[in-house]
Amino acid sequence: MDVPVKETPWEGPFPDIANWSENFCLAGYDPKSGVGFWFHMGRWRHDLSMFREMVIIRLPDDTVISHRAIGNARSAADGPGGPHFAIRILESGRKLSYNFNGGVMRVPAKQMLDGIVGDGRRTPMTFDLTFESDADIWDLHKVGSLQDFLPAGHIEQPGRLTGEIRVGGEVFPFDAMANRDHSLGARDNIDLHSHQWLQGYFENGIAFMLFDAKTKSNGKVVFSEAIVYEGNQSFEAKIETIERCEDVARDEDPIRFMLSYANGTLTIDTAGYHGSSYLSLVSPNDQYVGVYPSDPGPTLVLNEQSVTLTLNGSVPGYGCYERTIPGVHKAEA
Repeated sequence: MDVPVKETPWEGPFPDIANWSENFCLAGYDPKSGVGFWFHMGRWRHDLSMFREMVIIRLPDDTVISHRAIGNARSAADGPGGPHFAIRILESGRKLSYNFNGGVMRVPAKQMLDGIVGDGRRTPMTFDLTFESDADIWDLHKVGSLQDFLPAGHIEQPGRLTGEIRVGGEVFPFDAMANRDHSLGARDNIDLHSHQWLQGYFENGIAFMLFDAKTKSNGKVVFSEAIVYEGNQSFEAKIETIERCEDVARDEDPIRFMLSYANGTLTIDTAGYHGSSYLSLVSPNDQYVGVYPSDPGPTLVLNEQSVTLTLNGSVPGYGCYERTIPGVHKAEA
């Protein structure tokens, strides 16, 4: 089907396509406040009128806000919403808001490796964040049909995110770069071996985003795309080399990758990790907070991390890593 480049949520009848989905995502890390996050709003495949909201916030004390809920109370024509979380497209292609008001679980990061995060003592949390950008939008429509786990219609954009996150009596300011995306289409991740969705921003105005993935059945890299930004201008890039994580116990080992584009080659090194969080990616298309146990293990892990980076051996930067680390692929509960 033809998938439009569209900012606001799907309107009208939903496509009669197995595992069709629509997703809005935002990932960022502020080195000054020490807060990193991954927000995901996706249509629930059992009822496409509802959204599954996932809010993962990595705090400086190595605890993680671990939240998942399903509903549509805050959904509107100008943006998706679940029971507590709302996204609004204020200016198409340029400005969005992200707002949350609810009670959340706050757990030690490593506890997320022990199983799905259930219920328990909750903490009040609110946030009001604004994303603004004049940067080119990265349009991945041309390669979306090359695999089954990333929808055919997919756009991404870097921009500045500002605002506050309030957790209980604590207030965390946020003023740093972040990456947003919006995707439409069928998703079935049963054959996904591993993927990497990495973003970084450097003091010299260079930024990058990349998506790299390979399949389980044949071990082939089926998606390998990157883009480099000089300020707001984008340049298609090539992933020349990349290191993949095969063991969650080594998810904070430094990695190096190289990108080439029209104006040169970028060598990017991990300078440090500043918070990790762990989720389950289950088939055909759902996500849970925490990692399902499996026997024998290990279980496939969806790993979200805050990082500092170094470009070409000298230029400081920061960003976010998202990686699936191979293991037993659980079916949706």
